[in-house]
Amino acid sequence: MNDDKYAFLDTNILIYTVSNDVAKKQRAIELLGTKNVVISTQIISESINVMHRKLNYDYSQIRSITDKFIENAILSPITYDTISYALKIAEIYGYSYYDSQVIASALENDCTILYSEDMQHEQKIETHLKIVNPFLSLHARA
Repeated sequence: MNDDKYAFLDTNILIYTVSNDVAKKQRAIELLGTKNVVISTQIISESINVMHRKLNYDYSQIRSITDKFIENAILSPITYDTISYALKIAEIYGYSYYDSQVIASALENDCTILYSEDMQHEQKIETHLKIVNPFLSLHARA
């Protein structure tokens, strides 16, 4: 990728774009609309699972929502290299395998920020990826 900065979105960010939490929904939509946003096939798969099992969307609704996600982001496939890198990340940083796969995909795509509500805020990974909880400022205002 080029010199522009890339940001990676975790599953929870996508899920908030369809949530009833107005403040988080607005922030998540802003992030998804940002230039140079990356998501992986893992993030799409996890989002589909949550929308179907927890939010009770039917598959036609999910297809429409998923199409919008992909229209607004760079989609990165999970490869064996990603899997191997995720194992290394899990070993070094102690994250779960699936969180490590998200981190590995962000690193493979030269992202400088990983937006996630579920990981350690402001942690640096491999010196150039910073994990950011984009909803912390919302809590400060409440």
